[in-house]
Amino acid sequence: MQLSRRTNAVKIHAQPIVRPERLSDQVIESLRSDVESGRVQPGARLPSEKELTESFNVSRTVIREAIWRLQADGLVVSRQGSGIYVTHPSEVVRSFRLGLQDAKSKTSTRELYELRIGVESQAASLAAQRRTKGDLTALEKLLKVLSSSGHDLQSGVQADVRFHHMIAKSSKNVALLRFEEFLASVLTEAVRLARENSSRHEGLTDLALDEHVEIFEAIRQGDPDKARTAMHEHLVRAQGRLGLL
Repeated sequence: MQLSRRTNAVKIHAQPIVRPERLSDQVIESLRSDVESGRVQPGARLPSEKELTESFNVSRTVIREAIWRLQADGLVVSRQGSGIYVTHPSEVVRSFRLGLQDAKSKTSTRELYELRIGVESQAASLAAQRRTKGDLTALEKLLKVLSSSGHDLQSGVQADVRFHHMIAKSSKNVALLRFEEFLASVLTEAVRLARENSSRHEGLTDLALDEHVEIFEAIRQGDPDKARTAMHEHLVRAQGRLGLL
C-alpha cells in the first residue's frame, strides 16, 4: 500500500483539550452525591421524571440518561408502576463501565490510554496472526479514508475509530472484540480529542497517519511482535500529543 509519509514535522508541546461537562454528567454527579452521602436514604423513592426535569431545568432525555446510568451502577432500581428507588448498600452490585466523562479530565484520559495500550496492543498482535484477506482489504480502505480526511474532523474520527475496531475484529477474539465495542463511545470521544488537538498543530495529523500505516503493514506482514510494538508506540505517542506523559 502506497501512502504519503511525512517525517519532518516540527516538535510541539500540545496541551490536552478539555470539553465542557455534559448536562447528563452534571445530573448524574448530583444524584450520585445525594445517594452516596446518605442525604437520600436506601429504599427512598426518587422524584418523578417530570419533577427531576423541572428541578434540574433539563430535558427528559437528559434525566433518562442519568437514571439509566445510575441503574447501570446499581445505585438505583426501577420498580414497574412504582418508580425509581435507591438500593440498599448490601444490594448494590457494581458494574464496570466507562462513560464519556472518562475521556474529559487529564487523569481519566491518561488512564484510558493506559488501558488501550494493553488491550489494543494485544489485539494488533493477534490480528497479525489471524487476519484474513478480507480483513486486510477493510483495513486498507479505512487507511485511505484516514489519508484523504485531512482536517475533516468527523470523517477522520469515524475512520480512526473504525480502524481500531477492525483490528479488534481481525483478532478473531470475541471477548476482545466485545470489550472494544463496550469502549466504543468513550474511545470515540478520546479519538476526537486527539484529532482535534492534532489538527491545531502542523504535521501532527500526518504523524498519526504514518503510525496507522506502520500498524497496518505489520499486520499485513503477519508479524505479531512488530504489530504489538507499532500499536504500543502509536498509543504512547498519542498520549504525548495530548500532553499526558
